Amino acid sequence: MRASALLRGVVDLLLLIVFVAIAITGIGLYLAPSGRIADSIGWTFLGMDKDTLTNVHTYLGFVMIGLVAVHLAVGFKSMWVMLKSAFKSSKVKVIAGLIIPLLLLAGGYQAFSAYVGSEEGDTTADSYYEESTNSTVYITGTMMKYYTVQELANEFNVSTDALIEKLKEKGIEATPDEKLAEIEYKYDLDREEFKAMLEEIITELRGESG
Repeated sequence: MRASALLRGVVDLLLLIVFVAIAITGIGLYLAPSGRIADSIGWTFLGMDKDTLTNVHTYLGFVMIGLVAVHLAVGFKSMWVMLKSAFKSSKVKVIAGLIIPLLLLAGGYQAFSAYVGSEEGDTTADSYYEESTNSTVYITGTMMKYYTVQELANEFNVSTDALIEKLKEKGIEATPDEKLAEIEYKYDLDREEFKAMLEEIITELRGESG
């Protein structure tokens, strides 16, 4: 009996520690910039980059699975007795107690699916590239993630200084070696809106030079 009580106490303590760690890494992943912006700007949370947070979060998730399995194995008999007793006294409460966790799981799955979908959506544009012409400017997702202002200007044969000046007119201070992802994150810009702004500016600059 003493060993069982000690084991339960240790398992519960470990579950609490792992739960707190998973919650912290989960918050970090939630706050992390979408796509590969985190890598581009060197983003960290409590000294950990996005990849490290993901690995730690995943590892601790497996640890929690093991701890929960031990917890259930140790307390399964008492849990079963309590459930039978509760079901006899109030079936409605037992059913509600089962439905609520299922709803929480479903809600968590929807939130996770939305998060993963947004991550995959950021990479969709990378698979598509359209040749730019004198009348059409198309900036790909790869450019938005990895290009600097200088590289973007060179890509479309426009003046870097003119591009920077146009951005300044729109309230965005930038330097030639600053990455577009860094600017996007610094000014909390919507990627599609920022991309459209850059395409408009470059189209205007190419028209002026033409």
